[in-house]
Amino acid sequence: MIKRHTGSLWFRAALLLLAVAPTAIAPSAAQDTFRAAAVVNDEVISVLDLAMRTRLAILASGLRDSPEVRGRLQQQVLRNLIDERLQMQEAKRLDISVSQGQLEGALEQLAQQNKMSRQQFVEFLQQNDVPPKALSDQLRGSLTWQNVLQRQLRPSIEVTDEEIDEIIGRLESSEGRNQFRVSEILLSVDSALQEEEVQRTAERLVDQIRRGANFAALARQFSQSATASVGGDLGWIEEGQLDEELARVLTRMPPGSLAGPIRSFGGYYILLLLDQRRISMGDSTVNLKQLLFALPANPAPEQIAQAQSRAAEIVSLIDGCASVDALAEQHGSPGSGDLGDIKLSQLPPNLRSTVAPLPIGQPSRPIRVAAGFSVIVVCNRVRDGIDRERIRESLANQRLDLLSRRYLRDLRRAANVDIRL
Repeated sequence: MIKRHTGSLWFRAALLLLAVAPTAIAPSAAQDTFRAAAVVNDEVISVLDLAMRTRLAILASGLRDSPEVRGRLQQQVLRNLIDERLQMQEAKRLDISVSQGQLEGALEQLAQQNKMSRQQFVEFLQQNDVPPKALSDQLRGSLTWQNVLQRQLRPSIEVTDEEIDEIIGRLESSEGRNQFRVSEILLSVDSALQEEEVQRTAERLVDQIRRGANFAALARQFSQSATASVGGDLGWIEEGQLDEELARVLTRMPPGSLAGPIRSFGGYYILLLLDQRRISMGDSTVNLKQLLFALPANPAPEQIAQAQSRAAEIVSLIDGCASVDALAEQHGSPGSGDLGDIKLSQLPPNLRSTVAPLPIGQPSRPIRVAAGFSVIVVCNRVRDGIDRERIRESLANQRLDLLSRRYLRDLRRAANVDIRL
């Protein structure tokens, strides 16, 4: 259906562009719309490609189309187009493509998100002088790059049960602290030469959002983070999950507010704080084993130091829960061994703060208790309402996002890009 309209509409769009948008591309004649805006490894991005993609970005973001708006967005659209060409060239080198079924499914989903049928959506694009090809090309580029990442990077990413336990433990120990629902837009900076240009673009996007542009739509069009496909939505996060520069700003923002651009690792960020809440985890049950190094009543300082040193030496011998029983029999005092299942809330505060973040099978540091020094190992942890697979997926996606940015950065550095605007 799209192919049936593409050719004639593309030509009509080129003519319309000359008639209504001369300041966006400054053509001197009709043929200027087909001249190169940029050349990426000998592959041309035409002025018409840029103009149509800019028009699509404006339409998708709900902005009012004007020469001023086009001028503000054009450089970032061109940068995205250059990245897209690099990604498609890499996909071609690896013989990775997108099936027609994937593309059709993405178009159908986009139409549904806009509460339209597929036919209505195509007609909507036509009525706004956007060739369906401009959208299908953008979707094809995005889907192809996702296929590249899934084949080239995703198999190397492993999230262990111990890492998930550590996340759950950190949440438990953070109970009562603030948690934030955040959306982001990231404009990456790969070299000092890009710094000023990217900062200006980020400032323009902030200005457009303050003027009423839809944040999620701008994130889908311009953000270079993995969250772009979901409108920049990071979900619920803690202060410690963000770079220090971002966390410092976020903690001062009231819900509903916008901040940015903020220079942090990787580039310039724009943040939208959607909501804020305090972490409430409820309770969990932990299965514990202990090595106890007892002290006499009223111990002398040297006795305390000796017991602590002995406990620290034994910690290095612990290799998971299975080793604790044998070590308890050889080195521990009475009271060592299996402590059974205990509610985390029933532990003394000093033990609770130590046990909560411990990964399963990893010993704690020696902890001073009334009877002496205790080394605790968590052998199991059960909590209602915790979705371990969701945590696993979130960690994997964070790592995939970091690796994908490095991948694209390397492609940019190796490329021959000639910008001619």
